[in-house]
Amino acid sequence: MGLIYVLVFLGFFAGALVSPVLSPMFLHPQDHGVLSAETSPATRAFLLGVAMAVFRIGEFFGSPILGQLSDKFGRKLVLAAAMGITAIGNLAIAWSISVDQFWIIVAGQFFLGFVGVLLVLAQAEVAHFSTGPEKSRRFGLIYMASSLAYVFAPVIGGHLADQNYFSWASYSLPFYVAAVVCLLCTGLILWRFPNSAPSKAESDGVHLTRGFLEMGEAFKLAPFRALLIVNFFLYLGIDFVFQFNPVYFVQKWEFTSSHVGWLLSYTSVSMVMTQWLLVKPVGRGRTPRAITAICAVALSGLLILEILPNQWWWLCLILPCVGAAMALATTNMSALLSDTAPADAQGRMLGVSHSVRVLGSALLCFCGGILAGLSPQYPILVGAVASIIAATLLWFYRPKSTTQSQSA
Repeated sequence: MGLIYVLVFLGFFAGALVSPVLSPMFLHPQDHGVLSAETSPATRAFLLGVAMAVFRIGEFFGSPILGQLSDKFGRKLVLAAAMGITAIGNLAIAWSISVDQFWIIVAGQFFLGFVGVLLVLAQAEVAHFSTGPEKSRRFGLIYMASSLAYVFAPVIGGHLADQNYFSWASYSLPFYVAAVVCLLCTGLILWRFPNSAPSKAESDGVHLTRGFLEMGEAFKLAPFRALLIVNFFLYLGIDFVFQFNPVYFVQKWEFTSSHVGWLLSYTSVSMVMTQWLLVKPVGRGRTPRAITAICAVALSGLLILEILPNQWWWLCLILPCVGAAMALATTNMSALLSDTAPADAQGRMLGVSHSVRVLGSALLCFCGGILAGLSPQYPILVGAVASIIAATLLWFYRPKSTTQSQSA
């Protein structure tokens, strides 16, 4: 299991390196020429939403397909190929920034999203060898590894892109470094990752369009269908934190990439500490359903509090609480989904759940770009509403076993 946690850390480290870059690159006209200086603030916000949305669209198309391929051929080969393509995508984006090609950035974002299945396949590997409370604990360690990457990488990436700190810094440099990290992950996977046995359910061959049919199959399972809807709304709130908090920081306080990096890292510290110290004690005597619902309510209220202050230092009090709520919600929601999915199709079902929620994020990233052009607070409010909807649905959800549902 140790190798899985290392790979999750490195994979998310690569993604976190570039997380502070897009918002200032699109919204600060004086810093870079990817968009012409005459581009209006509203258009800049919309095009930023497009760049973020195509990443999610790539995830929507890629997750069911790669999840199915992983169940057919084993997770090792699929994971190695995905990380190798991620390295190429980062290189393409880095080059497109240096030559001011906006649409190549958009295309690169799509391919990065398409192969971004590291978390899903890591969860499937853990679920294959874990049950009960041990599964929740190991899911917590996976999320802790991903959050730990966000403690360090945004600060590093933000400074690599900020010429106020280094004269040789550029927006393309974090993408080059991310490509190197992804190549390292590819080597580790090929060298040490175990060969998982293919699923017997996939012995009839692989159909690349089957991912869409599997979404219909997943919705036929009554308990899994209910959780897919909850997961959809919960991750709208969580994704808006990661996607539009940097936009909010740049628009409201004109933060640079290094400033954005510091606040992203600061939020991640609380996520790591929560996953390290609180997941296990909070889970004693409480169901994942109840914990997820309570944390979704808390996240909704905290997002509203986040947009109220007129001085940025209030964020230092609010963001750690946001991170703690997200850490507990994501860990317990993943365990709840895995417990409900059929045992022989963990990769496919977790991939489907991932695709369902990122489709919503993709659609709302387009809308979020428009909303951010009207007011920096609007996308954060959408995330707050989505979180409270998730909590309401989950609170009234009463789970039944998958076996009972299938036999009914």
